[in-house]
Amino acid sequence: MNKFLILEGSELQKQLEPIFEMKEDVAALKKAVTQKSSSKYFTIQEVCSLLHVSRSTIYRMIKNGDLKARKAYRRVLFMEKDVNELLIPVNQ
Repeated sequence: MNKFLILEGSELQKQLEPIFEMKEDVAALKKAVTQKSSSKYFTIQEVCSLLHVSRSTIYRMIKNGDLKARKAYRRVLFMEKDVNELLIPVNQ
């Protein structure tokens, strides 16, 4: 037979505390996931203008492993962080 327990006041609050803590953890995790997945992608033309190089130079950089490319259907895309790593000056 099912038993029901009626909680009131501070006892109810005490039982609900773990749920409220979990809610805060889920909200923090959601924020972290959305920040990670919001990376921007550039096309070859955009990377050419950012780096001030030609398309053939971009293809050479991909072949040499200096720049990591990703394929999306027929498009070649580059992550913003990969392009930014190339923009860091050598004389730091």
